[in-house]
This record gives sequence, structure tokens and C-alpha cells, in this order.
Amino acid sequence: MKHFKIYFDLYYRSLCIYATHLLNDTNLVEDVVMECYIGLWIKLKGGAQISEVKNYLFISVRNACYDVNRRSKIIANFVNTDQIEDILFDEDDENKVEREAELWQAIDSLPQKCRKIFLMRKQEELSHVEIANQLGLSIKTVESQIRNAYKKLRDKIGKI
Repeated sequence: MKHFKIYFDLYYRSLCIYATHLLNDTNLVEDVVMECYIGLWIKLKGGAQISEVKNYLFISVRNACYDVNRRSKIIANFVNTDQIEDILFDEDDENKVEREAELWQAIDSLPQKCRKIFLMRKQEELSHVEIANQLGLSIKTVESQIRNAYKKLRDKIGKI
């Protein structure tokens, strides 16, 4: 376990650069790399012997990036996030105030937990890992709640 900090210091930056080339969403780079370090920590704490830590970390990051990209493609089939972002950030839209009010009404109609996670991600710009840590949830739960929020918002905005 005493070598863990050394592994972190040695490879963190390189892993982030590597993940940047693999991910469609650069905002998730540090989250993915940290998840891989957490996985390494858990394995080492459990007594696992990893002879090639550098290889283990790079393969873990690669696989995690592929998983994130695969999930993003699945989400894209359900959610048009651009439509939601356009409502929030399109300053030239004459109906912006009305559309934004409708969006906030849709956000307010989300289940409490889902709304809280969605707003932590969008307003506070917290990462999935940060949200999970603050709320004591798994990262998968946070991702699922955000995906559900987008789906419900898309359904409501589609009716607007």
C-alpha cells in the first residue's frame, strides 16, 4: 500500500492524457482515471499481487473509457442533450424566458433524488464521482439517475 502514492504520482498525468484521446467527453477524464486508481487500491488492499501496475492502469483506463463511450452512445439514443442545453444557454432565442421556465418546471417535476443529482451535475458542475461521494451512492447510481433525468426532461421538452 505504501507504493500506491508512487503509482499515482508516476502515472496519473499520463493516464489523463491517454484517457483524453479515448473519451468523447473530456469532462469525464479525471473521473475515469480516479475510478481506475480506486479499483487498483481495492485490489491491492485485498491482497492482490499486480506485477505490472503501469500496464494494469493503462488497460483499466482504456476499458473504462470504452465503457463510458458505449454508455454515452446508448444514452444518445434516448436523450437529445443538445435540446436541453439549447434551452439553458441559447441567448438569442426570443422565447428563452418561456422555454427556460418550462424547463425548470420539468426539472421540478423530477423525483427528488433524481432532481438533486441532476442539479449537482449541471449547476454545481460536480463530477459523477464527487456526487457519488457526497451522497454516499455508487457512481453507477449517479449515472443512472442523470440518464433518467435527461430521458424524463426530453419527454417533457418534446411536448413543449
